Amino acid sequence: MTRHLPLSGLVFGILISLLLPSPAHPQLSSPSNTTTAYPNDSEGLRQLLNDMLVAAKGEDQSKLQPMIRETEIPNYQSWFTTNFGQEKGESWAEPYGRWLEKNEKEFQELLVQLAQMDGEFAIGKMDTAKKYDLLNGPLDGYLASWKRAKAPKDEQLVKIGDFFFIEGKFRWDSTVEYFPFQKPKTGSIVPPKLVKKVQPDYPAEAQEKRIEGTVKLQVIVRKDGSVTVQNVVEGDPVLSPAAIEAVRQWRYEPWLLNGQPIEVQTTIDVIFALKR
Repeated sequence: MTRHLPLSGLVFGILISLLLPSPAHPQLSSPSNTTTAYPNDSEGLRQLLNDMLVAAKGEDQSKLQPMIRETEIPNYQSWFTTNFGQEKGESWAEPYGRWLEKNEKEFQELLVQLAQMDGEFAIGKMDTAKKYDLLNGPLDGYLASWKRAKAPKDEQLVKIGDFFFIEGKFRWDSTVEYFPFQKPKTGSIVPPKLVKKVQPDYPAEAQEKRIEGTVKLQVIVRKDGSVTVQNVVEGDPVLSPAAIEAVRQWRYEPWLLNGQPIEVQTTIDVIFALKR
């Protein structure tokens, strides 16, 4: 049988509960999405980079670092192969993952440098269908540059990076770097000397189909003279893997700045020509 409290007792109990202090509970932060939504257009990317610049100018690393990490390409291995094909996609995904942390650190350093300069971001829409051999139609891509104040017109724009709009956010393609500080312009510079050059094996498929041409690779010449291939800038996907495999075996006497070896990003052309 259910027992019922008298109404007077119920009221008395409510009053007591109101008068007594509530037991202490740890304050729980309700989940909230603090990520700013930037529209998929040139102005949206400019807003994002300007917000990064504000964080860099205020030396707010706790804000700047997460903003940079949010520009990472989600499921990058699948994304590269889905859009650029298996061979080319894998050749780009591997350096993207390997050097992502290092490149993000350099991107952060670049923003800190730009925060101390006179200038502004300039954003242009890329014709990805013309620039890339895409499998699933054009991508929403943008080229970000830094427009330097009081510089000659032909030297005002300094390219910063390529960005794609993926899953509602701008994602930085760190395999394509234009960082202006990577090639020093002051001091005594001695260019590298190639000491070991490995010729690529001509792919059988390319020979059968009479495919010729140049594969342009973006690489880093390391301090020890070894070569790291970052990505394929242009070239037939049938020829690209052979070019990458060969160039990875090249060796240089490295770049020297004031007598000290330095790492430098550059491009290498590998030419494939059939015997006549």
